[in-house]
Amino acid sequence: MKRRGLVVALALIAVCSAAGHAFNLFETAGPVGEQQVALTFGFGLVTTELGEGGTWYLVPQGRLTIGLLQGLDLGVHSGWSTEIGTGAVDWLGTLVDVKITSTHVPDMYTLAWGVGGGFGLDFFGNGWGVFVQILFESHSPLLPIFVTYRSILPFDVFSGGSIEFNGYIAGGLRLQLAPIARLLLVVDVYGGLASLGLGLEIAF
Repeated sequence: MKRRGLVVALALIAVCSAAGHAFNLFETAGPVGEQQVALTFGFGLVTTELGEGGTWYLVPQGRLTIGLLQGLDLGVHSGWSTEIGTGAVDWLGTLVDVKITSTHVPDMYTLAWGVGGGFGLDFFGNGWGVFVQILFESHSPLLPIFVTYRSILPFDVFSGGSIEFNGYIAGGLRLQLAPIARLLLVVDVYGGLASLGLGLEIAF
């Protein structure tokens, strides 16, 4: 019941704050473990508008997660977008984040929070910015879901723009393929646009 309430609350926050396409949130609350490394390779599929007038993009990307301590992870995420049809390529930037596990209940769920920042082409309005995020992951084999909510503050607000936090939410399934590999199926909503994502995470 508590997990269902958390998911609903995060969804409501995202709906209220949603106002480009950006990175898919291939990140769950579960830590990779001390002195462990995880590599995630994936891509997103997004359109600027449903219908004949929309432009479709394929968004290949990668994420490196390093377990500094138990429950403390450092992540680096980068990628680019490719316009389907023309092949035009744009680098999306690079983001760095730190994630801290706050609650871990074995065989039930994990909650975590994080902070980060970097440069993002669409993510920060063509510039630099910072973000905070909260993450939830279910460990139930019947409902292996994860939800991430990220609140973004672009630095360009300090150059004459108004202060505006952008909401970014993702949710999906975490499918364990092997002890060191899992598949992430995710739907991201950012800036009023939805993106489908598929990522493969390998830990070692």
